Amino acid sequence: MQTNLEHALKIILEKTYDKKNPSLSLMEIVPMKDLLVFEKNDTILNQKDPLDYFYFLLSGRVSVWNEISWNSNNIIEYLEPLEVLGLIEYLNHTNYYTAYILAESKCTIFRIKTEQFIQILQNNNTLCFQMLFVLGKISALNMESAEKHYLFTPRDILGHYLFLQACHQRPYTCRLTRTALAEKLHINLRTLYRHIYALERENFLQLRKGKIVIEEEQYQRLAEKYKDIIL
Repeated sequence: MQTNLEHALKIILEKTYDKKNPSLSLMEIVPMKDLLVFEKNDTILNQKDPLDYFYFLLSGRVSVWNEISWNSNNIIEYLEPLEVLGLIEYLNHTNYYTAYILAESKCTIFRIKTEQFIQILQNNNTLCFQMLFVLGKISALNMESAEKHYLFTPRDILGHYLFLQACHQRPYTCRLTRTALAEKLHINLRTLYRHIYALERENFLQLRKGKIVIEEEQYQRLAEKYKDIIL
């Protein structure tokens, strides 16, 4: 069983499993009870649940919540694969989950007992090194998000995001709904609308049939402002 688990973890950490249906890649080498499927709006973890398992998010998108009585919107962030729920708590000697985790879409999760996973890492240098890469990516994303919200105004968060997307293809058309874009960038929806129209007036973007479009001209204007920023 330990060999099977190590093989499964190698597949997971290298992200070589079937992204559309992760269970197909893992169902023959791990117990089915540890491959969990959650539907949209399901609660995956509750705050202060004991840290008995690590949960590997293999597909889908989840939201992280905290309860604060004076704030009506308690979403901290959104997470996508590959994320290891519970790892940060464990590394900081916290024996419970510090937030609520809710499914924002259909999600597939692999769970493994906390002490079992730590024991495997302690005895398998290759998997431990792979885990360091995953942790590095998670940390980099968290640092980038924190830097943006410390250094950028909401308008610049939007502008910088559009610049990065348009780097790969022009013309670039944002396919996200306004609500999805607001959630992704952690911007209030009304504030997002205001900045979209402001950026349109200044020719940083175009609006076509309600879609945000970046042509070469708008991209060059965005690049003048954001190309030298390192996060």
